[in-house]
Amino acid sequence: MNKFIVINKENIKLGYYFEDEKLSEIRCYENDSLLGNIYIGRVSNVLSNINAAFVDIASGKSCYLSLEDYKNDKKLKIGDLIAVQVVKDSIKTKQPSVTTDICLAGKYVVIHTEKTVGISARIKDNATREELKRIFYEVLGEFEPNKKCLKISYGAIIRTSAADDDVKDDGNYEKVKAEILMLLEKLDDMLYKSQFLTAYSTIYKSEESYIKDMHVFSERSECEVITDDKGIYEEYTDIYDDSDIRLYSDSMVSLSNLYNLKTLTEKAFNKRVYLKSGAYLVIEPTEAMTVIDVNSGKAIKGNNSEEYIYKLNIEAACEIARQLRIRNLSGIIIVDFVSMKNDELNNSLLNELKSLTSKDDVPVKVVDITSLGLVELTRKKVRKPIYELHFD
Repeated sequence: MNKFIVINKENIKLGYYFEDEKLSEIRCYENDSLLGNIYIGRVSNVLSNINAAFVDIASGKSCYLSLEDYKNDKKLKIGDLIAVQVVKDSIKTKQPSVTTDICLAGKYVVIHTEKTVGISARIKDNATREELKRIFYEVLGEFEPNKKCLKISYGAIIRTSAADDDVKDDGNYEKVKAEILMLLEKLDDMLYKSQFLTAYSTIYKSEESYIKDMHVFSERSECEVITDDKGIYEEYTDIYDDSDIRLYSDSMVSLSNLYNLKTLTEKAFNKRVYLKSGAYLVIEPTEAMTVIDVNSGKAIKGNNSEEYIYKLNIEAACEIARQLRIRNLSGIIIVDFVSMKNDELNNSLLNELKSLTSKDDVPVKVVDITSLGLVELTRKKVRKPIYELHFD
């Protein structure tokens, strides 16, 4: 059984996700996260040269707003009050990022304030995709006569879970329909009331990220959620009645020691990651990008054939995909695999890396192999990487 373990450590909470008894991901939850919160912000500056504005969501708390994310025909001016949602927490010296495309997420759909309907790329069946889109417009049509914010056109992103077998068992997607209507009504009511609020008002406070993740993981088949913190356990069970959450209470062996969490966390800070073949990765985060070097080490001693190097690179690609999640590396990532002259093998390696990273919950794009033989990829910035966090 897969496991998701949440522990409380000083001023930070850590979540560890194990797949097939192997650590696949570490999630870090800082107490000051603003991600998902919605505020009435006051525009403090508009910089047309960088196509951006700065919006204060509290006194002395400024956020970055790309004007590409400003969804309004009215030209933005200093002093304007606008509803914004935090889409990125502060990273290093960068302020939090906000958007005016407000959204509310459910299990099956995300409802937002853009007149578009997107379907998860992981839903491959065209008939299912068309049916889910039809269902959204059907519910939207039922909702429209009671809509309060007449100038807003609502859209949706249909999530992968909407196509799960247990959801479409009834053939009518009743659970999906009910959630679409509930989120439309909730978001519409929230935005209507926001018109009468003052600057710095909190319209919506997002559920704590660790609570959301605990719920998501608890709903995955063959995944058990465990915590040894009674406060976290009670906070979760106050919201969700879920039998898959367990409070660990063995006084003889701590939860951290049972799963060797301290050692696993320390390894996530190490520059070197050793592979079974004898090769190793060197992971170097910099200000501009993260560089990962695949070093053959002792692995190709006596055997440096292209086929053997290819197998070594595939092993490295598997570990790189895992380390991206464990360390929460993001932005531009450059990988220097062991050089191969065979174009067919290089293309096969690139395709394998794409397949491995497609399983990541955070969007990853494998761009290409550069003329220097380096593989370039990007991973969306959502949370701080683990190397930026400080705890004992």
